[in-house]
Amino acid sequence: MPRAPVTIVDIAREMGLSKTTVADALGGSGRVSEATREKTRLVAERMGYVSNRAARLLRRNETGALGLYIPGDVRNLSFYMELAFGAADESAALGLDLTLIGRHLTGENRSRPPQVDGIIAVDPVPGDAALESLLTSNVPIVTVGRILDKDVSHHAAEIEIDHYRMVTLLLDAIRAAGGKRPALAALDQGADSSYVFDVSRGYQEWCAKAGVVPLATRLSATPTDVELAQAIRGIVEHQGIDALVVGAQGLAARSLPVLQSLGHEVGSNFHLGTLVGDPATELTNPDIHAVDLRPREFGHQAVTFLHDIIAGRASANDRRTHQARLKIAGVSFPPAIRRAMSD
Repeated sequence: MPRAPVTIVDIAREMGLSKTTVADALGGSGRVSEATREKTRLVAERMGYVSNRAARLLRRNETGALGLYIPGDVRNLSFYMELAFGAADESAALGLDLTLIGRHLTGENRSRPPQVDGIIAVDPVPGDAALESLLTSNVPIVTVGRILDKDVSHHAAEIEIDHYRMVTLLLDAIRAAGGKRPALAALDQGADSSYVFDVSRGYQEWCAKAGVVPLATRLSATPTDVELAQAIRGIVEHQGIDALVVGAQGLAARSLPVLQSLGHEVGSNFHLGTLVGDPATELTNPDIHAVDLRPREFGHQAVTFLHDIIAGRASANDRRTHQARLKIAGVSFPPAIRRAMSD
C-alpha cells in the first residue's frame, strides 16, 4: 500500500511545534528564527516532505508566474525570440513560470488581466492599447525600452540599452574604416519606440558634429525583396553616400546582394552596418559592422530586475542599463573604439 505523503502536521508533531510555525519556517515567512528554519528544513528533508507549490503560492497570494508582452508584428525576429528564451531561462532558475501574453486585452474582446506576479513589456510604443491595459493591471511592470507616450499616466521600471551611444560608436567605426557619408535606414514602427527615437537622434547629432549632410529614411522590419531593393537604390543614388546603417535585424545581410548588384564592393568602397546584428547572418560576417544587443542576456536581466522589484529589493520606478557590444572584423580601429568594442 502506498505510503501517505508527509504533511506539515506530521513535521509539527515530530518537532513539537505548531503547524503555523512549521509552515512559516518552510515558507520563508513569519517571525521564525534562522535556527528554527534550518532545523525544520532538515527534519522535513529527512521525513521526505514535498511542498505543495499551489498551496504555498495561495498562502502568499502569488501566482508563481511572470508575464512577457512582445508586440505581435515582431515576434518572428530572432532578437525577440532570444530575449524570450533568456527570460524563460532566468524565470526557471528563480522557480517561476513565464507566460507569453497574447490574449486580447482591449476592445470588445477584452479579457481579464493576465494572472501573473509581474510583467515585462518589450519595445513600448505610443498608442499601444494592449500596453496601456497592462499598465493598469496592478502588478509591477518592467519595460524593455522607455515609454515615450506622454499621455500614459502609469509608471513602470525601465531597462534599456544606450542606443544613442551604440549608433555613435558604429558610425565612428564606419568612418574609421573609410566611410565618409553614411545613410540611415531606421526602423519604421508606425509610432516611434525609444530605440527608434534614440537611434534617429544619435544619427542626426553625429552627422552635425562630423559635418556630414544626413540622409535618413524608414524601412519596416520585414520588407519584401522588392521593397528593400527599391529603398536601397533610392538611398545610394544620392551623391556621396558610401555607407548604410540599418535599424532592423537581418536587413544588412539582405542588402548585401542588392548593393553588389549595383556595383558596390561592401567592405571596400562601401560600408554596411546594422544596429541589431542577426547572429546567423550579420554578427559573423566580416563585411558587416554589427551591434550585438546580447538579447538572451537582456532577457535574463529583465527578469532579475522584475524579481527584485517583486521582492522589494528595487523600486517600481527604477531604471537599469543593459550593455550591448560592437562587433567588427577585419578592420583596425583607434584605441577609443577598440575599448568600446570590448565593453
